Amino acid sequence: MATLKEITSCTSGYDPDALPVAKANEVIRSFVRPVAGIEKLAVRAALGRVLAKDIVSPIDVPSHDNSAMDGYAVRGADLPRTEATAFTEIGAAFAGKEFAGAVGPGQCVRIMTGAVMPAGTDTVVIQEAVTAERGRITIPPGQEPGQNRRLAGERTCRKGRPALHAGRMLRPADIGLIASLGIGEVSVRRKLKVAFFSTGDELVSVGKKLKAGEVYDSNRYTLWACSRAWLRSDRPGRGARRPGKARSAAFRRAAADADAVVTSGGVSVGEADFTSR
Repeated sequence: MATLKEITSCTSGYDPDALPVAKANEVIRSFVRPVAGIEKLAVRAALGRVLAKDIVSPIDVPSHDNSAMDGYAVRGADLPRTEATAFTEIGAAFAGKEFAGAVGPGQCVRIMTGAVMPAGTDTVVIQEAVTAERGRITIPPGQEPGQNRRLAGERTCRKGRPALHAGRMLRPADIGLIASLGIGEVSVRRKLKVAFFSTGDELVSVGKKLKAGEVYDSNRYTLWACSRAWLRSDRPGRGARRPGKARSAAFRRAAADADAVVTSGGVSVGEADFTSR
């Protein structure tokens, strides 16, 4: 891995005394390496975690051609062109309970939203467009073959294709998508182990009474809150009031144990600014 000096020498406009945020991010990213550890979690525990492997769909979603509307399933070839035509209703199809038979010429099936399209049909005419009387369904002209039908895999996923890619942080919609595929466990990157240091003799832990010139150590809480979503554990640094050598030793111990060490304070050019040194 390149050293800080080597990296910054190639960074345009690098000025350690006045570094814009974008340049600071550029330098930091040069040192960042992805966490290698992987763990398996139940889907319900994976919110906010980063996928370690692609989620490949084991099924089509939806798994069958189905109706997008409440209405009547018919054969597109039978649709009237110039004048209304009566069809014979031969059954009904519900979501989760499909029609078992096949639909022939001049026949139709009452169908509900989400129900599997009956064999032989490819079109749904919405119920508001028809006239129903004693099992005879009159359909007007102007309907289009294939209308109001959702094809298998059309809306969400195709079997064998990636539904979500590795590196994605899982959000609520992703959790629902994974569950819709029937997958109960996912591989995610392990969370980070981070050490926080807030340096300065003026810092006081929250809950204690301030003396003259002292301030509460708020930076550590801000850093912790910012990283909480991807944090495995935090190591509260105890070097805030330590002299230079002891602080350096604390930093080294933290670096050996944690994935990242985050410090605040002591980075200017004053006599008491020890962190940069």
